[in-house]
Amino acid sequence: MSSNYQLAMKLNSIFRFPVLPEEIEVSYGSDNSNLKVYGVGECTIIQDSAAANISFSSFFPKTYFSGCNYSNIPDPNTAVAQVLAMKNTKKPVRLTLTGGMGISMYATIEKFKTSEVGGDPGTVQFDITFKEYREITMRQIKVNVTTQKATVSQSSPRVDNTPAAQTYTVKKGDCLWNIAKKFYGSGAKYTVIYNANKGVIGSNPNLIYPGQVYTIPAA
Repeated sequence: MSSNYQLAMKLNSIFRFPVLPEEIEVSYGSDNSNLKVYGVGECTIIQDSAAANISFSSFFPKTYFSGCNYSNIPDPNTAVAQVLAMKNTKKPVRLTLTGGMGISMYATIEKFKTSEVGGDPGTVQFDITFKEYREITMRQIKVNVTTQKATVSQSSPRVDNTPAAQTYTVKKGDCLWNIAKKFYGSGAKYTVIYNANKGVIGSNPNLIYPGQVYTIPAA
């Protein structure tokens, strides 16, 4: 590349690449999607363009030589540390290339690979890949929430469907068996009447008298 080119990235400080790469690859993709429509065939739905990718390879020389873009070049290890420091901030850098394509964009450092080859000790080769960064603007939406007052429905009082107890006045010739059969359909239930009226009848259920009034419990 011509010496008229300058390749740098900026975050809190400016880092200039000491040796310009022989080639810079910039790829612009798309996020278009395809679908098949019956009777029409495959159709393309055009979306916004995908973020651009920029990649190149170069090296950090151990000593200055005529191919360097400037004279006060950094030590290779220092240069590697500076690039990694920018990458590890997890913030986009401003990538600029003056001359030629004239690149100027915010980008994230996606990949940074270094190596050292024999025959040139101390010089660090590297491959680096950037991805165009697009800032997202969050739109605020105001939502009005209407709070409704909770209402408690009052249920009607529970109706007691339990049959009310009846009363019966003993007549001449009655016995508890006959009275139980009259009210319950079974004379064997005479004990129900007796237990409810012990205070009136006394200790002997066989001795009852006309005129006594008995409570007849519900069946």
